[in-house]
Amino acid sequence: MEATTKQFRKRNAILAYLRQTHEHPSAEMVFNHLKPEIPDLSLGTVYRNLAIFKERGEIISLGAVNGVERFDGNTNPHVHFVCT
Repeated sequence: MEATTKQFRKRNAILAYLRQTHEHPSAEMVFNHLKPEIPDLSLGTVYRNLAIFKERGEIISLGAVNGVERFDGNTNPHVHFVCT
């Protein structure tokens, strides 16, 4: 099944947000940021696209921080610190 224009719009918005933010957001943070501009966006769509982006190497997972997986759109080598 080929993705529709609407699906590409959502996918592109999710990836663009991940690439422009320095926040290292969770899926829920991505959803909450994009929901006002994409009212029909679902949290499931965000999770599915994050999995696709990870598989393709377009984003990286930073693992769980306080029990929530966080993501980074910057795939260039760099370090991350987690304050405890």
